[in-house]
Amino acid sequence: MNSSKALITQYFDSITGKSTTPITDYFSDDIRWNLPPAHPFGGPFTGIPAVLEMMGKGAHFFPYETIAIELHSLIAEDENVVAHFRLTAQTHDGRDYANEYLFRFKCREQKIVEVWEFLDTYYQQQMGMFN
Repeated sequence: MNSSKALITQYFDSITGKSTTPITDYFSDDIRWNLPPAHPFGGPFTGIPAVLEMMGKGAHFFPYETIAIELHSLIAEDENVVAHFRLTAQTHDGRDYANEYLFRFKCREQKIVEVWEFLDTYYQQQMGMFN
């Protein structure tokens, strides 16, 4: 298996609870995380503290224990890995949330150095996530 693909497999093991390794162990110190241009959180976010702060902004959308990730596919070429997955959860007001995501990861020296995140932000807006 490509070493970058193995790294991203381990990352998904951590975010889905199959591993107790903190996700920050996979990040380079100067990681850069890019959200879609229309996303209200802005960005890009550079460095582990900024990335964690950005991730924390989304924490108020759903109770953490309701989040489930179904990884559909990982495609790797050299230092690039693309992950297609579905995230489902319950909103705090009890509504079902389901969105498809596509992340492109750039890896170097067994660390994630950059992420490009793609998702349906219009759907998130319709769900009232940015009010």
